[in-house]
Amino acid sequence: MTKSFTSEFPHIERYFWTLVNQRTFKKILGEVKQTESVPPVSSKKPAAQPKETKPKAKDEPKKEAKKEVEKQPAKAEAAEEEEAPKPKPKNPLDLLPPSKMILDKWKRLYSNTKTNFREDSGTCMILRDTHSGSVTTRFWDMYDPEGYSLWFCDYKYNEENTVSFVTMNKVGGFLQRMDLARKYAFGKMLVIGSEPPYKVKGFWLFRGVEIPQFVLDECYDMELYEWKKVDISDEAQKERVSQMIEDCEPFEGEPLLDAKCFK
Repeated sequence: MTKSFTSEFPHIERYFWTLVNQRTFKKILGEVKQTESVPPVSSKKPAAQPKETKPKAKDEPKKEAKKEVEKQPAKAEAAEEEEAPKPKPKNPLDLLPPSKMILDKWKRLYSNTKTNFREDSGTCMILRDTHSGSVTTRFWDMYDPEGYSLWFCDYKYNEENTVSFVTMNKVGGFLQRMDLARKYAFGKMLVIGSEPPYKVKGFWLFRGVEIPQFVLDECYDMELYEWKKVDISDEAQKERVSQMIEDCEPFEGEPLLDAKCFK
């Protein structure tokens, strides 16, 4: 398809080029280039080739057939031995030194204490559990900067978010495709604004001090966001993370349309 044709469908065009430029696609397809013109289609059908008639093979003696039947089980057994499944390689994150932060413990704490993030007055409601202090305070007590890292993400194309349910579905699809990292990540995604275009922002907690490479390679949505590592020495950035955990509203002066959690 030529540029003059695909430019009429900018969203599909960008989605296509995002996919074919992924490392996994390039391994199979190689470098993909857009054609400058459509080649003519030939309407002539190739002449039908006459079928060759093969002479019928003579029937083999019954003794030879019996020998073949005896050989087949032996070959099948040898093939099974050769095709024995190899042990699955470990994820590099499983080889990291143990961390004092137990991710499942934080996820359970978050899930068991979540009731209603928003009060009728529209003010931010701090999450609390049966222990002393807010859940966000407990989060920072658990957090291990040597074993985990925190990242802000901002959607690059917010001007396209003109329909509320489409924007929310876009975020939901991203979280579904992040399922490959469920063992190693926690995240909050916010859809912000009372009218279009809506803003999509979030924060993610990843095992390791960088975003895992397998996530960058296999989840194409990652390229649709700007990623910035959280500086936990900056109290303002820590407070922003806490507000995202709490679904604080208004967030940065704007109402929340939706809030989704990956856990």
